[in-house]
Amino acid sequence: MNKIYSYIFLFFIVSLSCACREDDELFDELPSFESEIVEKGDEAGIKITKYMKQSSTGSVQGADSFGDYLFQFQDHNAAVYVYDLKKKEYIGKVELNAKTNNHCNNVSFSRVFYDEGDEFPLLYVSGSSNGSYNQVQIYRIINDNSIFSVIQIQEIIFPKSSPDNDMYWTDVMIDPEDQIMYVTTVASSGEGKVSIFDIPDVKSTEVKLSDKDILDSFYVSKFTHHQGANIHNGMLYIFEGVPQWGDTNYLRIIDLNKKEDIVRINITEKGFKAEAEGAFFYNEELYCATNNSGIFKFSLK
Repeated sequence: MNKIYSYIFLFFIVSLSCACREDDELFDELPSFESEIVEKGDEAGIKITKYMKQSSTGSVQGADSFGDYLFQFQDHNAAVYVYDLKKKEYIGKVELNAKTNNHCNNVSFSRVFYDEGDEFPLLYVSGSSNGSYNQVQIYRIINDNSIFSVIQIQEIIFPKSSPDNDMYWTDVMIDPEDQIMYVTTVASSGEGKVSIFDIPDVKSTEVKLSDKDILDSFYVSKFTHHQGANIHNGMLYIFEGVPQWGDTNYLRIIDLNKKEDIVRINITEKGFKAEAEGAFFYNEELYCATNNSGIFKFSLK
């Protein structure tokens, strides 16, 4: 199946009506795009639906799901909020040891299992409060009758940021199919950059990488404060924007095989004005966990 045409390039706009129920809140019709919103291609049909409430407090950031469970991290790795997506229920909060340098901007499940009997693969948490602090925390999740333990088993340290490698403001996405590690950064020129690494062996509690470990990289157009991101069928989906800073919210899709932007959708004009934090796929559809405004479903058809 052609990946991107299944999601984006359909030549119609979806008309939506308002609904009263909170879990079925729909937004207005998507307007026609101008060239600065869509890099190339035609209008994208998109429907945004509020899927469920959040029960988090404080500043919550990146999130990802595996099976029916969603895990959203609090700023500084202070805690993890766990949800049952099938039942649309909040399960609970797991307290962690806070690390002030960490922002948890992105959370990404691998398909690497620490133990063959584990229910969940390892979870990679990245993003810092300092543009040149490039650590990644890797967590093992254990579910004991709905009592969750989240245990750090490794930390990855990326190469020191420099104008040569443009490794500033690193966010990590694991490709679940190819099992490689993509890293989005902000280049010193202001452009966006995507770099590719192998996933380090998980036997070591600390792994230090160098510029020589970069397998490949390419540049894309500037990010507008990149938020949660996820990889699905060879496409990198990234939410952008901090509304309280005056940003426009965007959903950008990058073709990782062609190494280029495919589409950048203005979702503020769609009515989505929350701060997008975690991007994840559930039942083959894109979702977004926000900063305490709810969890939303993005239907790209």
